[in-house]
Amino acid sequence: METQQNFDGADERSISGHEHFEIVVNGREAEVNDRHVTFEQLVTIAYPGEPPMPNIKYSITYRGVVSKPHSGELAAGGSVEVKHGSIFNVGRTVQS
Repeated sequence: METQQNFDGADERSISGHEHFEIVVNGREAEVNDRHVTFEQLVTIAYPGEPPMPNIKYSITYRGVVSKPHSGELAAGGSVEVKHGSIFNVGRTVQS
């Protein structure tokens, strides 16, 4: 595996020319294949195999990303630019 340092400080893990980024979601390491990660992708990583339900609302906070601001909250439909070690906390609330 080859590591390259980009001009923006982001580490890229590359296998056979493909970019891979190791991020942390809810305390677990996860690998993504694109520098841009969406709200929906993060929910799927955090809660695999869980179908979307209208009574469940998700919230995401992040830190250590390339995008500015480098930490904050990610809204549904949004995305951020990640680097190796970016951290995400994905919560869910069941509304009755």
